[in-house]
Amino acid sequence: MVVTLILFCLAIVAASVLGGILPLATLLSHTRLQVYLSIAAGTMLGAVFFHMLPEAVEAGSAGVLQWTAAGLLSLFFLERFFAFHHHEVSEEPCEVGHEGHAHATASKGSALHWGAAAIGLAAHSLVGGIALASAVAADAQNPSTLSVGWGVFLATVIHKPADAMTIVALMLRSGVPRIWAHAVNLGFSMMIPLGALIFDAGLQSVDPARAALVTGSALAFSAGTFLCIALSDLLPELQFHAHDRVKLSIALLAGFGLMALVSFWE
Repeated sequence: MVVTLILFCLAIVAASVLGGILPLATLLSHTRLQVYLSIAAGTMLGAVFFHMLPEAVEAGSAGVLQWTAAGLLSLFFLERFFAFHHHEVSEEPCEVGHEGHAHATASKGSALHWGAAAIGLAAHSLVGGIALASAVAADAQNPSTLSVGWGVFLATVIHKPADAMTIVALMLRSGVPRIWAHAVNLGFSMMIPLGALIFDAGLQSVDPARAALVTGSALAFSAGTFLCIALSDLLPELQFHAHDRVKLSIALLAGFGLMALVSFWE
Protein backbone atom coordinates (compact mmCIF):
# COMPACT_ATOMS: atom_id res chain seq x y z
CA MET A 1 0.00 0.00 0.00
CA VAL A 2 2.70 2.49 0.99
CA VAL A 3 4.79 1.97 -2.14
CA THR A 4 1.75 2.30 -4.41
CA LEU A 5 0.64 5.47 -2.67
CA ILE A 6 4.13 7.02 -2.92
CA LEU A 7 4.35 6.26 -6.64
CA PHE A 8 0.89 7.70 -7.24
CA CYS A 9 1.78 10.87 -5.32
CA LEU A 10 5.04 11.34 -7.22
CA ALA A 11 3.24 11.06 -10.55
CA ILE A 12 0.57 13.57 -9.48
CA VAL A 13 3.20 16.04 -8.24
CA ALA A 14 4.98 15.79 -11.60
CA ALA A 15 1.72 16.34 -13.49
CA SER A 16 0.91 19.37 -11.34
CA VAL A 17 4.33 20.95 -11.87
CA LEU A 18 4.07 20.40 -15.63
CA GLY A 19 0.60 21.92 -15.61
CA GLY A 20 2.08 25.08 -14.10
CA ILE A 21 4.72 25.24 -16.81
CA LEU A 22 2.14 24.85 -19.59
CA PRO A 23 1.11 28.54 -19.77
CA LEU A 24 4.77 29.47 -20.20
CA ALA A 25 5.48 27.10 -23.05
CA THR A 26 2.41 26.58 -25.23
CA LEU A 27 -0.51 28.24 -26.95
CA LEU A 28 -3.71 27.09 -25.26
CA SER A 29 -6.87 27.91 -27.19
CA HIS A 30 -10.31 28.20 -25.68
CA THR A 31 -11.57 25.08 -27.46
CA ARG A 32 -8.58 22.92 -26.53
CA LEU A 33 -8.97 23.87 -22.88
CA GLN A 34 -12.67 23.03 -22.87
CA VAL A 35 -12.10 19.64 -24.52
CA TYR A 36 -9.44 18.82 -21.95
CA LEU A 37 -11.66 19.94 -19.05
CA SER A 38 -14.54 17.84 -20.39
CA ILE A 39 -12.32 14.76 -20.47
CA ALA A 40 -11.03 15.50 -16.97
CA ALA A 41 -14.55 16.05 -15.61
CA GLY A 42 -15.66 12.81 -17.23
CA THR A 43 -12.88 10.89 -15.50
CA MET A 44 -13.87 12.39 -12.14
CA LEU A 45 -17.53 11.50 -12.61
CA GLY A 46 -16.53 8.01 -13.70
CA ALA A 47 -14.26 7.61 -10.69
CA VAL A 48 -17.20 8.52 -8.42
CA PHE A 49 -19.76 6.14 -9.92
CA PHE A 50 -17.58 3.20 -10.97
CA HIS A 51 -15.02 3.19 -8.17
CA MET A 52 -15.50 5.39 -5.12
CA LEU A 53 -19.18 5.02 -4.22
CA PRO A 54 -19.42 1.25 -4.79
CA GLU A 55 -16.29 0.62 -2.74
CA ALA A 56 -17.39 3.07 -0.03
CA VAL A 57 -20.63 1.13 0.47
CA GLU A 58 -18.81 -2.21 0.40
CA ALA A 59 -16.21 -1.04 2.92
CA GLY A 60 -18.72 0.57 5.23
CA SER A 61 -22.46 0.45 4.60
CA ALA A 62 -25.13 2.38 2.72
CA GLY A 63 -25.07 4.84 5.61
CA VAL A 64 -21.67 6.20 4.58
CA LEU A 65 -23.31 7.81 1.55
CA GLN A 66 -24.36 10.65 3.86
CA TRP A 67 -20.70 11.63 3.77
CA THR A 68 -21.02 12.17 0.01
CA ALA A 69 -23.47 15.01 0.60
CA ALA A 70 -21.15 16.40 3.29
CA GLY A 71 -18.20 16.36 0.89
CA LEU A 72 -20.10 18.05 -1.93
CA LEU A 73 -21.52 20.80 0.29
CA SER A 74 -18.22 21.38 2.12
CA LEU A 75 -16.34 22.02 -1.11
CA PHE A 76 -19.21 24.04 -2.55
CA PHE A 77 -19.20 26.48 0.37
CA LEU A 78 -15.40 26.58 0.44
CA GLU A 79 -15.37 27.71 -3.17
CA ARG A 80 -18.29 30.08 -2.69
CA PHE A 81 -16.38 32.03 -0.03
CA PHE A 82 -12.82 31.65 -1.38
CA ALA A 83 -12.66 30.93 -5.08
CA PHE A 84 -14.90 29.43 -7.73
CA HIS A 85 -13.37 26.30 -9.25
CA HIS A 86 -12.98 27.52 -12.82
CA HIS A 87 -10.36 27.32 -15.55
CA GLU A 88 -11.76 29.66 -18.17
CA VAL A 89 -9.37 31.47 -20.49
CA SER A 90 -9.96 34.35 -22.82
CA GLU A 91 -11.03 33.82 -26.39
CA GLU A 92 -7.45 34.57 -27.47
CA PRO A 93 -4.80 31.90 -27.05
CA CYS A 94 -2.91 31.88 -23.78
CA GLU A 95 0.31 33.44 -24.95
CA VAL A 96 3.62 34.11 -23.28
CA GLY A 97 5.45 37.30 -24.04
CA HIS A 98 9.18 37.97 -23.85
CA GLU A 99 8.82 38.74 -20.14
CA GLY A 100 7.14 35.37 -19.54
CA HIS A 101 3.73 36.78 -18.62
CA ALA A 102 0.81 34.52 -19.54
CA HIS A 103 -2.38 36.32 -20.47
CA ALA A 104 -5.43 34.52 -19.12
CA THR A 105 -8.60 35.31 -17.22
CA ALA A 106 -10.38 33.32 -14.59
CA SER A 107 -13.71 34.51 -15.94
CA LYS A 108 -14.90 36.93 -18.57
CA GLY A 109 -14.77 40.52 -17.45
CA SER A 110 -12.83 40.07 -14.24
CA ALA A 111 -9.63 38.49 -12.96
CA LEU A 112 -9.71 36.20 -9.99
CA HIS A 113 -7.05 37.04 -7.41
CA TRP A 114 -4.48 34.28 -7.47
CA GLY A 115 -4.23 34.12 -3.67
CA ALA A 116 -7.90 33.24 -3.26
CA ALA A 117 -7.63 30.72 -6.09
CA ALA A 118 -4.58 29.12 -4.47
CA ILE A 119 -6.39 28.74 -1.13
CA GLY A 120 -9.46 27.16 -2.69
CA LEU A 121 -7.53 24.84 -5.00
CA ALA A 122 -5.05 23.85 -2.30
CA ALA A 123 -7.91 22.92 0.04
CA HIS A 124 -9.58 20.62 -2.45
CA SER A 125 -6.17 19.18 -3.41
CA LEU A 126 -5.68 18.29 0.24
CA VAL A 127 -9.01 16.45 0.12
CA GLY A 128 -7.84 14.87 -3.14
CA GLY A 129 -4.89 13.40 -1.27
CA ILE A 130 -7.28 11.94 1.29
CA ALA A 131 -9.34 10.49 -1.58
CA LEU A 132 -6.25 8.88 -3.11
CA ALA A 133 -5.04 7.41 0.18
CA SER A 134 -8.50 6.10 1.11
CA ALA A 135 -8.85 4.49 -2.32
CA VAL A 136 -5.48 2.74 -2.01
CA ALA A 137 -6.41 1.67 1.52
CA ALA A 138 -9.69 0.24 0.21
CA ASP A 139 -7.77 -1.84 -2.31
CA ALA A 140 -5.47 -3.10 0.45
CA GLN A 141 -8.43 -4.01 2.68
CA ASN A 142 -10.26 -5.78 -0.13
CA PRO A 143 -7.83 -7.95 -2.16
CA SER A 144 -10.59 -8.79 -4.66
CA THR A 145 -10.32 -5.31 -6.16
CA LEU A 146 -7.36 -3.30 -7.37
CA SER A 147 -9.11 -0.70 -9.50
CA VAL A 148 -10.32 1.81 -6.91
CA GLY A 149 -6.87 3.29 -6.32
CA TRP A 150 -6.12 3.34 -10.04
CA GLY A 151 -9.45 5.00 -10.81
CA VAL A 152 -8.93 7.81 -8.30
CA PHE A 153 -5.29 8.18 -9.36
CA LEU A 154 -6.13 8.54 -13.06
CA ALA A 155 -8.92 11.04 -12.41
CA THR A 156 -6.60 13.11 -10.19
CA VAL A 157 -3.54 13.05 -12.44
CA ILE A 158 -5.63 14.02 -15.47
CA HIS A 159 -7.38 16.92 -13.73
CA LYS A 160 -4.52 18.28 -11.61
CA PRO A 161 -2.61 20.13 -14.41
CA ALA A 162 -5.65 22.37 -14.99
CA ASP A 163 -5.59 23.56 -11.39
CA ALA A 164 -1.86 24.27 -11.49
CA MET A 165 -2.25 26.07 -14.81
CA THR A 166 -4.94 28.31 -13.29
CA ILE A 167 -2.76 29.41 -10.37
CA VAL A 168 0.36 30.07 -12.44
CA ALA A 169 -1.53 31.92 -15.18
CA LEU A 170 -3.26 34.16 -12.62
CA MET A 171 0.04 34.90 -10.83
CA LEU A 172 1.80 35.82 -14.05
CA ARG A 173 -1.11 37.97 -15.12
CA SER A 174 -0.86 39.79 -11.77
CA GLY A 175 2.82 40.53 -12.39
CA VAL A 176 4.24 38.01 -9.92
CA PRO A 177 7.83 37.00 -10.82
CA ARG A 178 8.10 33.70 -12.61
CA ILE A 179 10.23 32.08 -9.91
CA TRP A 180 7.58 32.82 -7.26
CA ALA A 181 4.87 31.41 -9.52
CA HIS A 182 6.83 28.18 -9.83
CA ALA A 183 7.46 28.09 -6.07
CA VAL A 184 3.75 28.49 -5.27
CA ASN A 185 2.90 25.85 -7.86
CA LEU A 186 5.38 23.43 -6.29
CA GLY A 187 3.82 24.03 -2.87
CA PHE A 188 0.38 23.53 -4.39
CA SER A 189 1.46 20.23 -5.94
CA MET A 190 2.53 18.94 -2.51
CA MET A 191 -1.03 19.21 -1.15
CA ILE A 192 -1.90 15.79 -2.57
CA PRO A 193 0.93 13.97 -0.70
CA LEU A 194 0.10 15.96 2.43
CA GLY A 195 -3.55 14.90 2.29
CA ALA A 196 -2.50 11.29 1.73
CA LEU A 197 -0.15 11.48 4.71
CA ILE A 198 -2.87 12.93 6.95
CA PHE A 199 -5.28 10.13 6.07
CA ASP A 200 -2.68 7.40 6.47
CA ALA A 201 -1.64 8.74 9.88
CA GLY A 202 -5.27 8.95 10.97
CA LEU A 203 -6.00 5.42 9.76
CA GLN A 204 -3.06 4.03 11.72
CA SER A 205 -4.53 5.45 14.93
CA VAL A 206 -7.95 3.86 14.37
CA ASP A 207 -8.99 0.53 15.84
CA PRO A 208 -8.43 -2.10 13.09
CA ALA A 209 -12.04 -3.20 13.52
CA ARG A 210 -13.18 0.27 12.44
CA ALA A 211 -10.61 0.82 9.71
CA ALA A 212 -12.93 -0.32 6.91
CA LEU A 213 -15.73 1.98 8.09
CA VAL A 214 -13.35 4.95 8.28
CA THR A 215 -12.03 4.17 4.80
CA GLY A 216 -15.54 3.88 3.39
CA SER A 217 -16.61 7.15 4.97
CA ALA A 218 -13.52 8.95 3.63
CA LEU A 219 -14.16 7.55 0.15
CA ALA A 220 -17.79 8.69 0.27
CA PHE A 221 -16.81 12.18 1.45
CA SER A 222 -14.16 12.39 -1.29
CA ALA A 223 -16.71 11.26 -3.88
CA GLY A 224 -18.81 14.28 -2.97
CA THR A 225 -15.86 16.62 -3.53
CA PHE A 226 -15.14 14.96 -6.89
CA LEU A 227 -18.76 15.53 -7.91
CA CYS A 228 -18.51 19.20 -6.96
CA ILE A 229 -15.26 19.67 -8.91
CA ALA A 230 -16.56 17.89 -12.00
CA LEU A 231 -19.82 19.83 -12.05
CA SER A 232 -17.93 23.11 -11.57
CA ASP A 233 -16.16 22.40 -14.85
CA LEU A 234 -19.19 21.04 -16.70
CA LEU A 235 -22.12 23.26 -15.73
CA PRO A 236 -20.73 26.49 -17.27
CA GLU A 237 -20.64 24.67 -20.63
CA LEU A 238 -24.44 24.52 -20.66
CA GLN A 239 -24.62 28.29 -21.05
CA PHE A 240 -21.38 29.33 -22.73
CA HIS A 241 -20.31 26.47 -25.00
CA ALA A 242 -23.33 25.45 -27.05
CA HIS A 243 -21.29 25.88 -30.25
CA ASP A 244 -19.07 22.92 -29.30
CA ARG A 245 -21.71 20.74 -27.70
CA VAL A 246 -20.96 17.62 -29.78
CA LYS A 247 -17.21 17.83 -29.40
CA LEU A 248 -17.37 18.47 -25.67
CA SER A 249 -19.97 15.75 -25.13
CA ILE A 250 -17.73 13.21 -26.85
CA ALA A 251 -14.80 14.33 -24.70
CA LEU A 252 -16.91 13.93 -21.55
CA LEU A 253 -17.98 10.43 -22.56
CA ALA A 254 -14.37 9.53 -23.37
CA GLY A 255 -13.27 10.36 -19.83
CA PHE A 256 -16.28 8.61 -18.34
CA GLY A 257 -15.67 5.56 -20.53
CA LEU A 258 -12.03 5.39 -19.46
CA MET A 259 -13.12 4.98 -15.85
CA ALA A 260 -15.59 2.29 -16.89
CA LEU A 261 -12.80 0.36 -18.59
CA VAL A 262 -10.58 0.65 -15.53
CA SER A 263 -13.40 -0.75 -13.40
CA PHE A 264 -13.26 -3.98 -15.40
CA TRP A 265 -9.91 -4.70 -13.76
CA GLU A 266 -11.96 -5.95 -10.85
